[in-house]
Amino acid sequence: MKVLFVSVILVIVIAIKGQSEATAEWKEYKTKHSKNYNETVDGGKQEKMRKQVFLNKEAKIKKHNSGNSTYKLAHNKLSDRTEEELNQLLGTVLPPLTSKPRSLISKSGHRNDRKAIRIAASLDYRNHSCLAAVKNQRSCGSCWAFSAIAPLEFSKCLKTKRAVVLSEQQLVDCDTASTNMGCNGGWYAVAWKHLQQVGGSAKEALYPYTAKKNTCNFCSKCACKIGAKVSSFDYVEAENATEMQIALTKYGPLAVAITVVGSFYSYSSGVYDDPACDGKDVNHGVVVVGWGVLNSINYWVVRNTWGTNWGIGGYILMKRGVNKCSVETYPAYVVAAA
Repeated sequence: MKVLFVSVILVIVIAIKGQSEATAEWKEYKTKHSKNYNETVDGGKQEKMRKQVFLNKEAKIKKHNSGNSTYKLAHNKLSDRTEEELNQLLGTVLPPLTSKPRSLISKSGHRNDRKAIRIAASLDYRNHSCLAAVKNQRSCGSCWAFSAIAPLEFSKCLKTKRAVVLSEQQLVDCDTASTNMGCNGGWYAVAWKHLQQVGGSAKEALYPYTAKKNTCNFCSKCACKIGAKVSSFDYVEAENATEMQIALTKYGPLAVAITVVGSFYSYSSGVYDDPACDGKDVNHGVVVVGWGVLNSINYWVVRNTWGTNWGIGGYILMKRGVNKCSVETYPAYVVAAA
C-alpha cells in the first residue's frame, strides 16, 4: 500500500513538473517571437488554443530530432499557427499542361548546352548581387507571384548589371488568368505570360506589397514604373536534375512547385528528406537558387517566401536528384528583355 502511494505521488510530481516546463517553454516562445495573446479576452481561449498548438508542435519536433534524420526541426514564428492559418502560406494552382517540357539540349539553340556548360560541384546564388533579399508573402497565398518575380529580378539584373526589386502585388491585383487568383493561388509561368501581355513588371517601390488583393493599379504606359519585361520563358525537362543544373547555370534561379507537408513548416537545418511529401499534389511555389553536397547528400538550395526567420535565413536544403516533394517536376526559367 505504501509503495502504491509513493508511486502515485511520483506520477503527480512528474506531471506537475511537465506542466511547469511546458508553461516555461511557451512563455519563452512568446517572448522570443513577440507573441501577445490577451488572457482576459474570451476567458483566455485564444491563449489556451495557441499554447496547445505550440505544445503539439513541440512534441513532434522533439520526436523527430531524437531520431536519425538528415534534417532538424525547430520552433519558429509558425509554431502556434493552426492548420488553416498555415494553408494560407501556400498557393499554387497547376494549369492544364498540353505537353511535357522538353530537354534544353533538344530545343533549338540549346543542342550544345551539355558540352558548352560545365556543371560545377556546387552553385549558390544566395549571396549574388542580383538576387534580392528574401521576402515575406505573409498570410496571402501569393507564393506563385513571388516564385515568378525572383527569377525575373535576377535575369534583369544580369542584363543591366543593376539590381532591381519588382512588384509581386501587381500580379496579385492585376493577373486575372483563370489559374491566378490573387491570395488564393496561381502559377508562375502563367504570371510570366501575363507580364508579357501587359508590358512588364512594375518596380516594387512604386507598387508595394500589401498581402491582400486590391484594385489593379498598374499603368502599362508609364515607362518609368516598369522595372523589367519578360522576353521569354519555358519549362525545363521534368525530373531531370542535370537539366536543372544546366538551366540554373545558364539562366539563373528557377521557379518550381513543391508539396509542403507538416514537417516543412518547422524546418531548421540539414537536407530535407521527408517521404511524406512525395507523390502528392504540389501546393507551394518556391525558387531553386543553387545546389551542393552535405554529408554526402546531394541537395538543392531552395528559397522560400516566409521571411528570414524561417529555415536557414529563409532557405531550405532539399534532397536533389530524387524529385523530393516534386521539386524537379515543374522547373521553369525566365529571360528578361534587355
